[in-house]
Amino acid sequence: MVLRVAVVGAGYMGTAHARVLARIADEHPGLVELAYVVDVDPERARRVAARYGGKPVQSVRGMGEVDLAIVSTPTETHLAVFRELLGKTRAVLVEKPMASSLSEAVEMLTLAREHGVWLAVGHIERFNPAVRALHERVARRELGDILTIVARRVGPFAPRAQNTDVVYDLGVHEVDNALVVYRGLPETVRSYTLGGLVSRLTDYALIILGYGEGFASIEVNRITPFKQRMLYLTTRAAVAYLDYMEQVLRIHRGHEEATVVIRREEPLYLEDLAVVSRFASGEEPDVDGYQGFLALYVCELALESRLQRRDIDARDNKLYSHYQDLVEEGLRRLKAYTDKLA
Repeated sequence: MVLRVAVVGAGYMGTAHARVLARIADEHPGLVELAYVVDVDPERARRVAARYGGKPVQSVRGMGEVDLAIVSTPTETHLAVFRELLGKTRAVLVEKPMASSLSEAVEMLTLAREHGVWLAVGHIERFNPAVRALHERVARRELGDILTIVARRVGPFAPRAQNTDVVYDLGVHEVDNALVVYRGLPETVRSYTLGGLVSRLTDYALIILGYGEGFASIEVNRITPFKQRMLYLTTRAAVAYLDYMEQVLRIHRGHEEATVVIRREEPLYLEDLAVVSRFASGEEPDVDGYQGFLALYVCELALESRLQRRDIDARDNKLYSHYQDLVEEGLRRLKAYTDKLA
């Protein structure tokens, strides 16, 4: 059966999803069909549909039923769009961050469960071949005991993200990566931030996730004039260097350096292909709503640390008391994901 897909939001990411879906349809005949391109700007919807296929419509109400909908609208609209999609689709891929607050993410999870909607979250770096290669080696314990992660994800300001805090916008990528590498929740979270630089929100953040003897240091900002996405992972036996954009992974052991052979591919293509393939075969998504919630929870602790100017214990705080069941379910599903990598 060909999966009929709607892309909701035809901006930067929505256009990219439409392009990738057209490629998947071409390379995997009978798997997927772009049925609708939805955008409040009718001309933009028409332009994307004319290039990649699908019927352009101005709202979710104007489309028919589909098998899968991809939500690539601004973060603050994700929940409202998700509500509109109920009854229109059996599955949803929502871009990261899944919502603009924990309470909105909880409502999305609740609605998905009540309406039987298969829910995936677009943590695209999980599908980056170089990141995947690192995660597999960590899961198989080939690199030794993890000590530290030092990650830097910086670049110029993108107006499309002006209503999303940089911790949620960029930090959530590196938080999710740390959760996968350490296979669990940090003991403590601390952040230092600068705001009001290019938006009304936080534009620069240093986030420290404490993991027993080790830690993850995450720097994110949207004031650097060039894009940089890099990570150093230090273990008791090796140091791994990862360049996200170039898809380069190098492993240093003593005086020896080895470059891992990576089959380069567009992460968004791999993500969308995995989403449609898993849904079509009745499998759970690689990154489901609970894992998306877990990454948001840690980001929210970072924002709370900013307000309180202190370390926040990840399991001894009001948010954990309120959301404990969801956090632990997210951890259970995260560990199931990493077990598959091994």
